[in-house]
Amino acid sequence: MNEMQVAERKVLRGDVIEKLYQNYGTDIRIAILKNYLRIRGFVTEEELRKAIYYLGGEGKRYIHVEVNKDNWLDGTIWLTPAGVNLAEGDIEDMGVIIDE
Repeated sequence: MNEMQVAERKVLRGDVIEKLYQNYGTDIRIAILKNYLRIRGFVTEEELRKAIYYLGGEGKRYIHVEVNKDNWLDGTIWLTPAGVNLAEGDIEDMGVIIDE
């Protein structure tokens, strides 16, 4: 993986945090989140899945996901308090780039 691909993944993770922060207090479907992210360009389901896995992974817990076993895009996702801290710049994560 080259540096450009790594940077794109970091920006995508930041975009996920930003969109969830804009909708803080509301659980949204992953499909809706994917549509929000299309404004920035095409995002594949696999790229989004990897970003969500990173942000909700062990030791991170910036987001919480309620998985729909029949269709993962119908699952719901929301920002945790740690995710709010990340969005507001109170904490940093070297794997996430948030546009300011």
